[in-house]
Amino acid sequence: MKDRLLLVVLFFVLGSAIVSSIGSLSYTLKSIFYGVAMTALVVIGLVSFLKYLRDVRD
Repeated sequence: MKDRLLLVVLFFVLGSAIVSSIGSLSYTLKSIFYGVAMTALVVIGLVSFLKYLRDVRD
């Protein structure tokens, strides 16, 4: 599970660097990718934080 999560994070982080370096992509496509990446990373962070809080409380 953690390996799959790491792959998702790496995909969005490295993908953002690649997308920003490609000049031929439109601003709209870049914005959509950044929005999806940011949403996914925030959700992953919140889920991990809530799991941490649940483990600490128990």
